[in-house]
Amino acid sequence: MAGERKDSNITVTVSPNNTEAFVYVTPPENGGAPVTKEMIISALGLYNVRFGIRDEIIDSIVEEQRYEQKLCVAVAEPPVDGENGDITYRYSKTAEAAPVEDEFGFVNYKDLGLIKTVYTGNVIADIKLPTEGKPGTDVRGAPMRQIVGKKASYTIGVNTKLNDEGTQIVAAADGHLVFKNGAFCVETVVTVSGDVDSSVGNIDFIGDVIIKGSVCEGFKVSSNANITVNGEVNGATLEAGGNIIIKKGCINSKITSHSSLSAQFCERCTIKCDGDVSSQNYIICDVYCGGTLVTKGSNGSIIGGRYTILNSIEAANIGSKNYTPTDITLGDNAILAKEKGELEAKIAALQKSMNELTLIVNFLTEKKKELHRLPEDKEKILGNAARQKILYSVDVKNAQKRIEEINISLEAKQMLSVGCRGYIYPGTRITINDVTFKVEDEYVRSLIKLDKDGQITVSPL
Repeated sequence: MAGERKDSNITVTVSPNNTEAFVYVTPPENGGAPVTKEMIISALGLYNVRFGIRDEIIDSIVEEQRYEQKLCVAVAEPPVDGENGDITYRYSKTAEAAPVEDEFGFVNYKDLGLIKTVYTGNVIADIKLPTEGKPGTDVRGAPMRQIVGKKASYTIGVNTKLNDEGTQIVAAADGHLVFKNGAFCVETVVTVSGDVDSSVGNIDFIGDVIIKGSVCEGFKVSSNANITVNGEVNGATLEAGGNIIIKKGCINSKITSHSSLSAQFCERCTIKCDGDVSSQNYIICDVYCGGTLVTKGSNGSIIGGRYTILNSIEAANIGSKNYTPTDITLGDNAILAKEKGELEAKIAALQKSMNELTLIVNFLTEKKKELHRLPEDKEKILGNAARQKILYSVDVKNAQKRIEEINISLEAKQMLSVGCRGYIYPGTRITINDVTFKVEDEYVRSLIKLDKDGQITVSPL
């Protein structure tokens, strides 16, 4: 007796997370209907499986009669997780000494590179932004959430900011870059808690520099702004675009300020200052002062050295009882008069050389006429002498032109003065405009100035 007729039967199972769907197909019996693709699709539909269907597997089940096998016929599209953001710093977070090597390969161990100067807009860090990723779809067509990337962890420090795109941290001010309290900051003032010595190295900064100690021998501090030294400056160099304040003294140092200078005392220093200079004492210094030079205190003194001041002097004492040579020059005109004297000396030297060249040219020219030709070496001497004479004559004309300009300026007398509250000692020489006064007697509480005739006079202060 023949058995009961049975069609192929399809069993569908779906994984718990809906990422896969499987079918199990039994074979037909006794002439039953074999499985078809439509039967499988219909069975999947009963389980709401409609995404990620693998047609090639279903086709192989039908065509190859793959019965009694659990086969995966639908697969979810997994989500793509976002990438986390990241940050890459362009500067080290720690202050490390890195001596500077020059173009010839020599290393200056005083230039330690501890000051990290940055300017507004300089990039401090590069930020990789997080990505959202992409959601997936399970076999039933429902969305599968992705993990969104996390933002990079960082802190915006003082005087720094994010760029408009949020992809960089940039400096928001000119200054010194430091890492503190978990963030890079730009300090507009550099403060040295102790001395500027081998542990700190030379300082070159665009902002204010405050040194709580001293500047030691052989070291240099430069600033585009102001420099304040609470201690002393000994055998060192200071250069400032602004003011310089030395609360103690400076000894055997080179000081340059494009504004004003104030110090407790200055000894054997070279000073160039575009503004006023004030100190209690100046001892054997070479000073250029674009403003007024002042000695602070009732006993302040200018003793020895050379002083060029474009304005006036306010001093307690000038010179010393030992008649120490003290040379003071006041005003632009005095400088111009000095330049005029140097030019006149230059013209005299050039004219002497030109006279000597004229003798050579005349002698060799006569010889050439007499012999019709000169030996090659003599011809070369004649050519060189003639050319050099022309060059010297051009230099003479330029110098004479400059002297004419100076003479016009000297016609406008500058009514400058030297006020001295104490003593002016012999050995002092004072030049105002183009007039020089040599002090041969002691003067007390005196004012040295030009009279209406342009001569230097001394009157009670």
